[in-house]
Amino acid sequence: MKSAVGIRRSALFIAIIFLIADVSSAASYSVGNDEVQSSNDSAEMYSEPILIDGLPPLMCDGELCDRPLRIDLRDNQPASEKAGWWLGYGPDLDWNGMDDRLQRVISGYESISPTAIVGEDGKKTVAIIVDYAWHPTDLEINQLKDVLSFHNWIGEENGAWFDLPESIDAIVVDKVPVSALMDIYHLPGVVVIEMQNVMVPTNDVAGQATRAMPSDVYTESAYERGYTGEGVVIAVLDTGVDNEHRSLNDFDDNNDAPDTDALSYDDHKWVAGYDATSAAANPDGSQDPDDGQGHGTHVAGSALGTGDSSRVHRGTAPGAYLVDIKVLTDTGGTNSQYSVSGIQWMINNADTDWGHNSSSRGIQIGSMSFGSVSSPLNPGDEGDNGTGAEARLINNATETADIICVIAMGNDGSKRVPSPASADLGFAVASASDFGNVNRTNDGISSFSNYGPRLDDGDDNEWDELKPDIAAYGSNIMSATAATGTSLPGAPRPEADSSYDEKDGTSMATPIASGIIALVREAAPSLNAFEVMDVIRNSSEIREKAANTVSDRWHEEWGFGLIDASCAIDFALDQPCTPLEDTGIVNPPPSGNGSGDYVDISQPSNDTWWLEGNRVTISGTTNFPSSQQFDQIQVRIVQFLESGTERELKPWTIAGGDVDNWNLNVNVLEDWVQSDEEYVIVSARAYDTVSEAESNIDFRVINLARMKVTLANPAVGESISGLVDFSGSVDGVQHDYIEFKVDNGQWEFGTDLPELEVGSQDWSFSWDSTTVSDGSTRISFRMVNESGVKTDDVRRTFDVDNMPAAPDFAFAGVVEIQDEVGLPVLSAVAGSILTVKFTIENVGDLDADDVYIKLIAPGDNSDIYPSDVTLSNLDDGDSAQVTLYWWATEVGTHTVTISIDPSENYNDPNPEDNSYSFSFEIEERPEEPTLRFMQGAYQTTPLIPTPGDQYTVRVRVDNLGQNDATGLTLTLYTRAESNPWMPIGQDEILVIPGSDSSSGYDEASFIIPENLSVYGGTEFRVTMSGDGVDTEYSELRFTVVVNNVAIDSQVRLNLLSGESVIDFIGMEEGGLLFTTVDGELHVRTVTESSSGAWATLADVKLADSWAGELTAILRDDGLVHAAWTENILSDQGYFLSHVAMTSITNAGETTEKQTHMPALKLSEGRYWGLDMAKKGDRVVLAGYYRDIATGGSYNDITSIFVLMSDTAHIESSWSSSNILSNIDIKPSQGDKLAIGLGEENMHILYQEMRDDVTGIDRVGLMYAHGQEWNPSWTFQYSVGDYASNAQLEVYQENDRDVLAATWVEGFGGESKIAYVVTDNSWSAEEPNYMLASGITNLVMSSNSEEISLVYDEINAYGPMTRYGVLDSEDNQFALSNLIVEGFMTGYATTKGDSIILVSSSSGTLSFRTIVSLEDEILEAEEKSFLESLLEPLPGDENTKALILIITSLLIAAIFLYLVVSLRSSNRETEEKILSAILAEDDDSVEIMVDIESDDEPSMAINLDSEELVVQSLVATIVDEPVLEEDSLAQTLELKAESGEGNSRLERRMKRKKQRDLVEMTENMMANLPPPPLPALDGQLPTPIPTIADELPALPELPPISDAPLPPLPGVMGMPVPQKEAKCTECSAKFTIKDLRLTKVECPICSSIVQL
Repeated sequence: MKSAVGIRRSALFIAIIFLIADVSSAASYSVGNDEVQSSNDSAEMYSEPILIDGLPPLMCDGELCDRPLRIDLRDNQPASEKAGWWLGYGPDLDWNGMDDRLQRVISGYESISPTAIVGEDGKKTVAIIVDYAWHPTDLEINQLKDVLSFHNWIGEENGAWFDLPESIDAIVVDKVPVSALMDIYHLPGVVVIEMQNVMVPTNDVAGQATRAMPSDVYTESAYERGYTGEGVVIAVLDTGVDNEHRSLNDFDDNNDAPDTDALSYDDHKWVAGYDATSAAANPDGSQDPDDGQGHGTHVAGSALGTGDSSRVHRGTAPGAYLVDIKVLTDTGGTNSQYSVSGIQWMINNADTDWGHNSSSRGIQIGSMSFGSVSSPLNPGDEGDNGTGAEARLINNATETADIICVIAMGNDGSKRVPSPASADLGFAVASASDFGNVNRTNDGISSFSNYGPRLDDGDDNEWDELKPDIAAYGSNIMSATAATGTSLPGAPRPEADSSYDEKDGTSMATPIASGIIALVREAAPSLNAFEVMDVIRNSSEIREKAANTVSDRWHEEWGFGLIDASCAIDFALDQPCTPLEDTGIVNPPPSGNGSGDYVDISQPSNDTWWLEGNRVTISGTTNFPSSQQFDQIQVRIVQFLESGTERELKPWTIAGGDVDNWNLNVNVLEDWVQSDEEYVIVSARAYDTVSEAESNIDFRVINLARMKVTLANPAVGESISGLVDFSGSVDGVQHDYIEFKVDNGQWEFGTDLPELEVGSQDWSFSWDSTTVSDGSTRISFRMVNESGVKTDDVRRTFDVDNMPAAPDFAFAGVVEIQDEVGLPVLSAVAGSILTVKFTIENVGDLDADDVYIKLIAPGDNSDIYPSDVTLSNLDDGDSAQVTLYWWATEVGTHTVTISIDPSENYNDPNPEDNSYSFSFEIEERPEEPTLRFMQGAYQTTPLIPTPGDQYTVRVRVDNLGQNDATGLTLTLYTRAESNPWMPIGQDEILVIPGSDSSSGYDEASFIIPENLSVYGGTEFRVTMSGDGVDTEYSELRFTVVVNNVAIDSQVRLNLLSGESVIDFIGMEEGGLLFTTVDGELHVRTVTESSSGAWATLADVKLADSWAGELTAILRDDGLVHAAWTENILSDQGYFLSHVAMTSITNAGETTEKQTHMPALKLSEGRYWGLDMAKKGDRVVLAGYYRDIATGGSYNDITSIFVLMSDTAHIESSWSSSNILSNIDIKPSQGDKLAIGLGEENMHILYQEMRDDVTGIDRVGLMYAHGQEWNPSWTFQYSVGDYASNAQLEVYQENDRDVLAATWVEGFGGESKIAYVVTDNSWSAEEPNYMLASGITNLVMSSNSEEISLVYDEINAYGPMTRYGVLDSEDNQFALSNLIVEGFMTGYATTKGDSIILVSSSSGTLSFRTIVSLEDEILEAEEKSFLESLLEPLPGDENTKALILIITSLLIAAIFLYLVVSLRSSNRETEEKILSAILAEDDDSVEIMVDIESDDEPSMAINLDSEELVVQSLVATIVDEPVLEEDSLAQTLELKAESGEGNSRLERRMKRKKQRDLVEMTENMMANLPPPPLPALDGQLPTPIPTIADELPALPELPPISDAPLPPLPGVMGMPVPQKEAKCTECSAKFTIKDLRLTKVECPICSSIVQL
């Protein structure tokens, strides 16, 4: 046998590595130096392989690989771990050093790495840990990197992980190509290749029940004794921690407002942090990784939270410090490379002085609420035996760093100890439930908690296997809530404050135990980690009878017992433990502590059996006296076990119905059924929520059981032959017999069962497999009891194989030939390099390695473009996509043959299907120049010209000939009313190079003048003349779209690995992006930042199991209504599919999810092809409904259903109807519907298979209309052939429905867009067509002004996206302009703008915005001055009018007050002057006082300024000008002045002026201060006294000073209405007070300035 796989492929490469390497330490390995190693040495270092049933063996050149013994490998090399540890590595049943899970990946299973990408070998990459016999040096690192590079590993520079932990002898790496595994396996010193585990995240009452916190039930709590964990540092290894939460930011909870600076508090809890999920993390501890998932913050709060100032939801060690180590990403799950990095960092900092205060030093406890997840790569997984990398690091942390690692047991509810809980020296925690009260007597193990013991690691230490260590409370734990929302770009991230939420899991139990361990470390700091763990174990409360192990107290579920903080402190201090029974335990009061036997249970009756999976009803009646009042009936279910433990299966729950006749439906869950059950009590009581009075209880005693058949042998998917022994077990009551059926045949008797009233027993019988043909056969089993009750079927599919095993190769699907740009072609010119793509599969029953495939056709060979390939393996049942290349240099019609295994190395039972032949024509590439206008031959600059602006048209000409083309003249024409084709210009091309293998090309350019740049579509024609021009190909016709839009620069969109875009919906501001990842349906909010960039913000999960269909629409209320199909698990264990809906805001907030349509079993039907439309408040959803079961007749009928509602957010408002039935279409044949709502009808485009006219089956497009509420529509019309991707928009013209429809016809290079505008009767004769080679997507969208169309194609430039519009006034489509490179993934409108989501050829996603150059629609001529004043005011019309009236009255009152004050002041002045005159003698001079008006200029020139500025003399407050608005206004005025305007331009100018007026009104209203109102006190103000007939003498006038007048009372700070102007000639700036002016003369240069 060979000792390496792939040696033939990479022997030279490996040999070179080892020749330049020092291999003295690897002399025992035979890779690369086989020649110098004797056969005796080889025999000593290798042994026969161990074959494990169900585990694919390692194969080397078609033979089984020898097994390396891996002994005596280490000489004097430094190492971090004990020699030989690898011989006990857990997931390595065949003991060869290759992780069993990786062996399955090598054999064809898919990698489960969350960071996987598709490698060069076409398989998902793996994440691994390469373990060495010694600590890897630079030599081993370089050797590993060389191997990785040889297999096209993407490297660290492209995001791959590569890490060397100090504490273990290993290298951690991800994104490793599967093809590299065997070469790594044979590197010197490698002893194990581990697959990285996938890690997932796995309190008030709890703290009191553990006696960590005070309660009314228990005394001597740790808190009462003064222990809070003070001075102890707990590292929380999780998803990060939002430590600004008030429970986590400081100790005293004073002045603790959330602050993202963790050190801003004078008594901060956070002392250090590290982001292990980042390759660029700062190791100095200064990082503060945030929690984007919520798990880590909750965990930290349970361990060390203070409960904020309320002191309610406290952790068990509120005095402890926090170190935040992020080892899980914000999605929760991740590879173990991050946990390995985080644990190593924790070890490195076990004694670090954090520099904050003297008490916070190092790390004493690591709380780890995560563990490895089970996967199909390790079936029947019972976890880990403690030999994985992260488990070995845990041992190192405990032994060398004195850190206690507290680890969650996991939530599978099964016998499974995941890594790192499996670590020998880890402290594993199970979860218990306190059932909502402090008393511990009724506590039980949580149903989800894993149990032990752990798998044996072969070290003869049985104590290592005793996992879990203890149990702590993990059900219904209330703790701190993180702020997981995404912040706006440039804005501060959301901050956690004082919210709390409830979570369950061993993840919640772990931090509670961590906090209690911190109390013990505080109480007894001299104890080491081993001693503290022993204290916790021995002080715990024993809950169950010990299991049969080396310990006399350990139990497989409880471990050493239920944790007790107070007793643990006593143990640590070597003093007697305060016993629980001596602390005044209050037994739980009886549930019915009221009076009166008023409740009677009708069902169930005593001794009833409830069966798992059934839905049972508890019902009864009441008989209350008139003096009693109760408003609820409550029901409780409690199970009693033989051990005396009580399990509350259902807490007090309110029954339905009315109080007199009540009922409650209950599902009997799987974990309710326990083998040691004694009985179950169902209790009922009456309760009054007002008085809190309750009645006596009534109860019934029942039992639970399961009726279930299991099949143990043969295993799932196993091949069977001859006489087959079936065996399994059965649970149930009144056992009778087992029966079976083959495929869809009749049920047959299997075997009798021994009499058994209740319980489980084994069964078996034999069956002759030769009675059926070879191949896949489904066999079903069930048990029938004495009462005729049958269990659910257990179905298994087996491969019946009574013939010898052999691979059977076959072609699957079609063979596709593509040209150089990726378009499918049926012929090509000589010299083309054609890509041939196809899929082959192995339908046999034997795996095949090194499968050779060759393309046989005339032509040249190329090393770059190979015509053959060897598949390293093709397992039975697997398929592989293959790409070969054909350099077609010979002219003619050739027979091309693809041959699988042409040498017949495999004994294929059907060799006739191992080859596939087809004819293909290679046309001669002429020697003479051959000139063509290719697809996509024209472009414009700008990409979408604007009306009235000059633009450029570029036309490309390709030369398909071998010789150069010279002296070409191109002439451009456009259509004109007087002259059908009017010439615009000419351009000459001097030379276009020729080639014998590819096309040369050049471009001609033409300037389109302003007068021809008009809105809509402009038709052009280009003619080409010159030597060698073929008249048939000398002309190109096309249409250029001119519109008031512009294309913004692209903004890249980053999604999660594996996340795919489904749809994009525009909203008034931003939009919603629907995506799917890992089978889930998500919606992301998308918005435009102030910088113009687009960003995704909130990410909301809509469905856990998306069923593949989605549609969404923007409603008139501004919300997006989304509908999708999703899979749910029924109570009986079936997967069902239904239609779900919700409404979504632009912030990502969703309403309660609605469900519609009957839930269908996946095997019995499907909903698909969903689309929505709206008109006013009405929203309509339509889709295909495939009913396979059809009431049991299995006729497989597809119909179209409609759901409609006028209040879409109310679930009960939706009604349904079936509008079309018996449609011949399947989900694999068609795509989504296209629907529209009009005034006359609802309209729909749908697909149906048809064979009329041509007799060929094809997908046709049909049109139908009717009223949405009416079933069975009658109007149907055929409109298209080979049709897909239909789009429909409906608008009105003269109160009649007008339909704009587009769809795709044809395939690949022959694809074209069909488009038509028609009426309600589809009177259009034929649609128009536009070639769109290789189109993948087509979207038509409408806003208030126009309908636009965006689609993609593959042309001479590669994948490109095009843009067109429909002019609804002329009912004409204008198609189309090339605007964006890449495939269009989504398109939607937002306000007046549009957004295109584009995917490049490499898969990169980016947004491109089509920006509207139109102003907001604000028709000035339709609004009065009063309406303009009302518009900016808040509220409805009545509120606006009231605000305006009150404001007007206030202004009038102020004005009246000013007039009266001025007149009074003038009168006093006149009196003073008159008195002064009378006092003068006769010689005095008479003075005439003349009041002058204010004729001062309103502008002044500042000549001292560096810049010439004209300033207002009146103090002003002027907002900064909006540059975009000024630019737009100037552009409009200049066009109007030059006579280039049109009606649309004039409307824009009017809207601009009207908006200026509205904006000034808003500013005036916003700055108007409220005047002081007089206190009325119920009295009217005193009337103003009448003025006496004789006025007093006027006082003397005060002297006039130069000081400015004081501001008017009541209006201080109110800006003077004005606006700023700037002269474009001399740059002078000045202020205008007369807002009515539209032009003004510049005071400096006398130029006319437009306002």
